[in-house]
Amino acid sequence: MRPAPLRPLSLLAALVALWTAGPAAAARIPLGEEASLNVGILLQPQLQLIEDGAPVGAVGTDLYLRRIRLIVGGTITKKLSFFAEIDQPNFGKDGNFNVTLFVQDAYLSYEFADKIWVEAGLLLAPLSHHSLQGATSLNTVDYHSSLIRYPATVGKIWRDTGAQVRGFAGPLHFRAAIFNGAEGTTRENAPAINPDDLPRGLAHVRWNFLGREEDFFFKGIYFADKPLLSVGAGVDYQPSAVGSATGVHDALALALDVFFDLPLPDDQEVVFQTNVFHYRQGFDVPQSGTGFFTELGWRFGQLQPVLSAEYFHSRVANQDLLALRPGFNLWFQKHTLNLKTEVALARVGDISEAETAITGTAQLQLFY
Repeated sequence: MRPAPLRPLSLLAALVALWTAGPAAAARIPLGEEASLNVGILLQPQLQLIEDGAPVGAVGTDLYLRRIRLIVGGTITKKLSFFAEIDQPNFGKDGNFNVTLFVQDAYLSYEFADKIWVEAGLLLAPLSHHSLQGATSLNTVDYHSSLIRYPATVGKIWRDTGAQVRGFAGPLHFRAAIFNGAEGTTRENAPAINPDDLPRGLAHVRWNFLGREEDFFFKGIYFADKPLLSVGAGVDYQPSAVGSATGVHDALALALDVFFDLPLPDDQEVVFQTNVFHYRQGFDVPQSGTGFFTELGWRFGQLQPVLSAEYFHSRVANQDLLALRPGFNLWFQKHTLNLKTEVALARVGDISEAETAITGTAQLQLFY
């Protein structure tokens, strides 16, 4: 059935509802019996204080917009939907306002069987729970991006073009994808990357012991009324996708993760997450190695202390990472409006000898 045309009075009524309604209803504009349009915006102003970050060696300051996103999605029929967003990240960081605006996500989704979708476009790579989380619903200030180490030759910002099947078989959640990955190219005086021009293959499965997460983008905290507990595993492989001084190497990533969200009486909630990653991109490539992160937060109403830690051991000497990130969140209106803070204490390189870099971050979020 074709969606009914949106008459001017209906459009005016929809815009009035969008202006006056609360956050839960604000984004949806009905366009017919089955069709609807969702329009949203994500703003994340951020303040950073960096030890020895000023030219004279004092504490440096940086005020900028970590993310500016315009988000559009909707349904065409009950089975067919779409999603797209554009992003301008780190706008004004270090005084740089010449930041490229680009497409972050763009895909179609069709539910061809009950709770089983086929999706195509620019999609998140399905490797781990953390890499599948949306930036609007993290439990920490930002991603543990130092632990997501896809080859520089594939995709953009953890996304890639291709298609995937996503769905459920009872408590088992699965995603299987074929992406473009590293395009077959020739290099002057060097071996060709992906000479057979083969695609990139990924798969992610997770077993839901308690509840289940059905959204395309997972969340770092759900403000849940029922417990969630799941364990996941992922794999990402493409042959001859990485070039280095020692030749061309296959790109392999493996991941294991645990996610636990436990609601408690008196509007309390405990959230725990840990992800382990292993990468093989060549012995002389610093991205190769094994690492993990862990997050633990306890929410008391609108207040939540959070502690996270990161570690990565590279296959290249003196290219390791160790970081501790204590923080505190204020959930004024859950994911719609919140303030997150953290102090990062990090060592990079030879972590037994490296100095500890200290960075304080405060980030306000509006997602509407």
